[in-house]
Amino acid sequence: MKRDNVNYLMVGSVVLVGFTLMLYALYRLTGGVGENDHYYTNYLNVGGLNEGTPVTYQGYKLGSVSKIEPYKQEGKTHYRVTIMIRDGWKIPTNSVARIYSEGLLAETVINIEEGDSNQYLATGSELQGLQEVDVFKAINSVASETSGLISGSVKPLLDNINSLVSAMGDQVDSNLPQIFDDLSRLVETLQTGADRIPRILNENVEMKVTRAVENGEEMSANLLELSQGLLQTRKAVDALLEQSSGTIKSVDSLMEETQGSVSENRVDLRKSVLALKASLETVADYTETILHNLEASSRHMNEFSREIRDNPGLLLGSKPPREVGSSNE
Repeated sequence: MKRDNVNYLMVGSVVLVGFTLMLYALYRLTGGVGENDHYYTNYLNVGGLNEGTPVTYQGYKLGSVSKIEPYKQEGKTHYRVTIMIRDGWKIPTNSVARIYSEGLLAETVINIEEGDSNQYLATGSELQGLQEVDVFKAINSVASETSGLISGSVKPLLDNINSLVSAMGDQVDSNLPQIFDDLSRLVETLQTGADRIPRILNENVEMKVTRAVENGEEMSANLLELSQGLLQTRKAVDALLEQSSGTIKSVDSLMEETQGSVSENRVDLRKSVLALKASLETVADYTETILHNLEASSRHMNEFSREIRDNPGLLLGSKPPREVGSSNE
């Protein structure tokens, strides 16, 4: 009998402890029992909210949602949410009640963001409610737009690229044998040309090229010497012209002195002197032209010898002159 009483006592103690723990849990879930202050806020969407949803103040748990009531306003459905917070807690008038969730899988709460006003709300006043951005709705909207973009733009673009690549592949496959044949033919042509080069550039050709270069240099030197000689001749002609001018002056003075005796021959004598002067001037002009042509020929020969010295192959690659007799026939 005594043992049964002990068992009953233990069972009763366990039940009492469990009931106490349940009351404590209810106390924690409902934000406590006793006197509480009630406030109101309004939302267009109360997704994730229900009676008992925690209410926090700057992240500190302060109460819970006690009631959610729908009502109509301007043709739209609004929801009046009654929140219950600890008695005596002061809330500034410009505070905001925001539906808040720390993450995709976190619990949804109403967080009261404290304002900076020096005035406080009275019990039963209305808090300004702000709706949190619905992350799932935004993701769904982005996914829908992305799906429409893929089906409307990206997929046709990929189809066009695929068809273009296929067409290019077919064209390459059809032209590839011809390309390889052309490459083989080009390699054979280059090989044939490489084999002919040693036969063309032998010792005799090298000697001929050297001799042609030497002859060109010798001709250039001769032309230079000739131009120098003509230059000296020009100087002599200029001196002769100066002397003729002096002679004309002397003749004029002599004619003035002997004007009385040789007046009948003065005109003929002057014509002869003027003709001599014109002849000398013509010779001087021709001499200058010849010097100019010789200088140009000398420069051309120097350029010719330089090009032959740099590239002897020009003598081999030049075309023979065209025969006049064969063209007439």
